[in-house]
Amino acid sequence: MKKTICLFSLAFFCLNLKAQENDDIKKKMQATLADKFPETRTIDIRYLRYLPSDFDTELMKEGYEEGKLESYSKLRVAINLPVIRQPKWNVTSSFVYTNDAFDLRNVSSQNDPLQPSYNRKRDFHTFVGAVSFTYFSTLFGKPFIYNSSLIADASNRDIERLKGFIGGSMVIKRKPQTMMTVGAVVFIDPASPLPFAPTFSLDHKFSGSAWVLDLILPQRLLLKRSLLTNGRISIGSEITGDGLYVNNPLPGYSSVYNFTQVELRSGLTYEYGIKKIILSFKTGISTPLSNRLTEKGESSSDYILKVNRQSAGYFSIGASYNIFKKKKD
Repeated sequence: MKKTICLFSLAFFCLNLKAQENDDIKKKMQATLADKFPETRTIDIRYLRYLPSDFDTELMKEGYEEGKLESYSKLRVAINLPVIRQPKWNVTSSFVYTNDAFDLRNVSSQNDPLQPSYNRKRDFHTFVGAVSFTYFSTLFGKPFIYNSSLIADASNRDIERLKGFIGGSMVIKRKPQTMMTVGAVVFIDPASPLPFAPTFSLDHKFSGSAWVLDLILPQRLLLKRSLLTNGRISIGSEITGDGLYVNNPLPGYSSVYNFTQVELRSGLTYEYGIKKIILSFKTGISTPLSNRLTEKGESSSDYILKVNRQSAGYFSIGASYNIFKKKKD
């Protein structure tokens, strides 16, 4: 399960819910969540590639190296399956595999001009498994959904970390053209920079227009509309974040480090549905916000290595199987 989705998806569980039976509430919640987040669909496969960009690094807050990131690609496969389904609660499982491939060129020291530059290719494999419990209820006469998740991260060598979160979300406004929700998430993770975070979402269809505002704080701001038969275009910005584990063979240092990445992606997305298969293409500009290496389990604010990477173009292609997709969106 992608980290940003785990942390902020609770704000969207109640979108488009009505005061009906629990099964109807669950189906509407699942359909809305799958529509907004491809990562939560039954199967989701994506390939992402960045265009070349320059970078420099800081080791212990001192200038260290600089060079060119000739290529950076990411392959991601996500699977989400139900485990137990009951009228008022259910248990689901998720599995994510990610491959990050870097091609570094002309990397040189910032402090020693006589040190020869080098080229290096690195390949990282990350596995994430999660079990989530969801309870469907009402609060003050409004649909309210509680959710908790236990998440295990692993590299290709070992299980690295266990963490989790608990949260909930409630609809505060439901009109034909506007839906608004609020919620909160508590993080069970000593490496998290915040102990909890509020969540807010707003869906608004503009009067006399085909465009819909999709606002999710603090994760994204998108404008969406249908385009061609069974197609949809989205324009806007999203904050995404993930990480990988770096093994260190040198004695006297931690054996495993965690490299976390946070970026702002601005651009457009086109999705096209063929029955329950959804094809997608994304392109735009990626602006790195934070790239830091820390000891495993430590907060990203206590980093050892910082990477400053220039903004770069990117494109992504993907395919999803969405069991909750309606015959006509």
